[in-house]
Amino acid sequence: MRLKSVSQFRVMALGATAVGAVLVASASSAQEAGSSADYGEIVVTASKRAERLQDVPAAITAVGGEKLETLGVQNFRDYASLVPGLAQRDTGQPGVGTIILRGLNSGPQQTTNTAGYYIDDTPFSASGYLGVSALMTPEPELAEIERIEVLKGPQGTLYGAGSLGGLIRVVTRKPDLTEFRGSMRGEISHVKGGELGFLLRGTVNIPVVQDLAAISATGYYRRMSGFVDNVGTGTKDVNRSNLAGGRIALLVEPAPNFRINLSGQYQDIENNGYSSVDLLPGTFTPRYGGYTYNDFLDFGGEVKYRLVNATAEYEMDAGTITASGSYAKYDVDFAGDATTTYIPIARGVLGPVSDAVFGVPVDTLLPASSRAGSFFNPAADKYSAELRFASKRLGPIEFLAGAFYTKEDSTYLANITPYTAAGVPFASPFNYLIKTTTTSKYEEIAGFGNLTFYLTDNFDVTGGIRYAHNTQTSGTGGPGARTFFLPRAALTFDFSDNATTYLGTVRWRPMRNLSFYARAASGYRPGGPQTNSAPPPGAQTFIRSDTVWNYEAGVKASALDGAFTIDASVFHIDWKDIQLNTLSNGFILGGNAASADVDGLELQMQARPNDLLTIGANLGHTRAVLTAITPEAAAVARAAAGDRLPLTPPWTASLVADQKIPLSSSVTGNVGATLRFQSAMFATYPGLDPNLTQKLPELTTVDLRASAAFDDRFTVQLRVDNVFDKFGFTNIDSDSGSATVIRPRTISLGVSANF
Repeated sequence: MRLKSVSQFRVMALGATAVGAVLVASASSAQEAGSSADYGEIVVTASKRAERLQDVPAAITAVGGEKLETLGVQNFRDYASLVPGLAQRDTGQPGVGTIILRGLNSGPQQTTNTAGYYIDDTPFSASGYLGVSALMTPEPELAEIERIEVLKGPQGTLYGAGSLGGLIRVVTRKPDLTEFRGSMRGEISHVKGGELGFLLRGTVNIPVVQDLAAISATGYYRRMSGFVDNVGTGTKDVNRSNLAGGRIALLVEPAPNFRINLSGQYQDIENNGYSSVDLLPGTFTPRYGGYTYNDFLDFGGEVKYRLVNATAEYEMDAGTITASGSYAKYDVDFAGDATTTYIPIARGVLGPVSDAVFGVPVDTLLPASSRAGSFFNPAADKYSAELRFASKRLGPIEFLAGAFYTKEDSTYLANITPYTAAGVPFASPFNYLIKTTTTSKYEEIAGFGNLTFYLTDNFDVTGGIRYAHNTQTSGTGGPGARTFFLPRAALTFDFSDNATTYLGTVRWRPMRNLSFYARAASGYRPGGPQTNSAPPPGAQTFIRSDTVWNYEAGVKASALDGAFTIDASVFHIDWKDIQLNTLSNGFILGGNAASADVDGLELQMQARPNDLLTIGANLGHTRAVLTAITPEAAAVARAAAGDRLPLTPPWTASLVADQKIPLSSSVTGNVGATLRFQSAMFATYPGLDPNLTQKLPELTTVDLRASAAFDDRFTVQLRVDNVFDKFGFTNIDSDSGSATVIRPRTISLGVSANF
């Protein structure tokens, strides 16, 4: 199965389930729209209380949605490439990918996330071991976003399970109680060698009752143009995608100190193909020339996300009480060409038994020329609730305490369907090579808190703790289930676990715009049952939680009234009991099989030499290596101690510059450029694929933009992305020899109107 069919999904034919993850931002501009020009005055809520970004003793990147739109970001990879310490396992489809923070990624079979993803107070990532959170990456429309906060390092104390490497928090725009306003945007784009794309979007804010209640709404439809051809079917521009979505929010403020926010949002993504290219073995040369691949059918998929949230905040003299409840729903259909993965494995399994069991030799039952299609349908419902109290400073202390509950119900259907060489599906009862349904229920209850003690006005220490208990019930197989045409027995599992995470920080602020901090924090990812129906001798029955300890030190400073800012951190991470999934005859085999160390640095700088010029520079270095691996896992994963963890470039850098140009009293122009760089990196462990060089080449791209704003009412913007038309690779599928590619040169023209 090629990357186009999302190689982690083969793992799920064995029984894993779903839920999702997503989004980030440009570290180059820590300034959000509407905030003060002074870096020190940017306010974030990453610590579940409003704080100046300058004062938060942790590495955080914050950026506004308007800035992202100015930069022309189109997808998650665009965001990730601008944030030090952030990377992505790019699958070639919008809405699908793996978020990687600070290098914590165990390889191509990883199915649960090591980075959390929140929308406001709603956890969007799956927590359960059988959730497929490592694959889901929603692509929110930028008009819905007030800012994005990227929290680096484990956030286990405040945010709980799954935030080993950090967390991405999308803060949405809230309704305005005082002003009626709206906006419209239209955009058309053309990708070199491909077709036209477009965006239509509208927003409106309506004060229903002045200063008491307001409603806001956003709706959009985006066509992402295709540029890859499927030579197997003759379809051109097969990788086009359609994204449609919307959001509606209600804010009620019955008293100055009491607010109620209600919101609902959805996103539907239709992917008709994959941004992948088939390569000649051992090279990065396209097998069929240009942007092409060869599938016997046009495989695509659909991704649906739903979210409803209610949050109430009550401010008292002593602090703020916040209550939040949410419901999230995920429903995903994927399809892909699985021939290279499953036909050889199936023939190997069936060969010795085909005559005895089916009465025909394997060459008759499943000829070597057979094809296979993979069809996966993960769906999940997630309910979450949180109640917390964040105190104001009470003399020398400040504290936060809360309780959290979540429940996940997941269903995962995985079918591998055999086809003849001509692309005709096999007839019943041989119409499913593999057919299985996995169900899972996950529940967690947790209590958390932290306490800050101010030894002096500029020196303080914080301690935090979280205790969580989770239970899981799951089942797989049963009536109708098949494993290589053979019936698959039903299996059920029950599992429970406890986890305690900790936080400690020391902060020194010798002056208002200068702070130093040291931080130690832990995180965990829940374990779960072994779902392999025929595990080899010695395999674990249950997989334990894996854990991390992160140690970091940093400095945040601004000078010249915020004209120059710097945010720098260095860190070390110990990752123990890694849930390193491997494949056993095409089925996932879970196990706590490895440990790793990660060392790195992250640097963000911004300078404004004058009121018209802004320059942002970012640098990240991550050295993530295996320090130990069991012999059994090493043999299957073909990994060894000392190997780099996959898909984490040792070096990343970006440079962003924007120059405003006053054209008249009512017209302001802007020209800008973005430079992105990532060093060569391994897509899998170095020895995994003997036929294909796994080290992706370094990648440098340049984007240019120019715009004119008329009285802040109308804006026209022209962008050229990937100006030098770089043929760049972001991932490799080790089964099929296909690689995910970036978009060729793309020219976009957008017009926005505010009213």
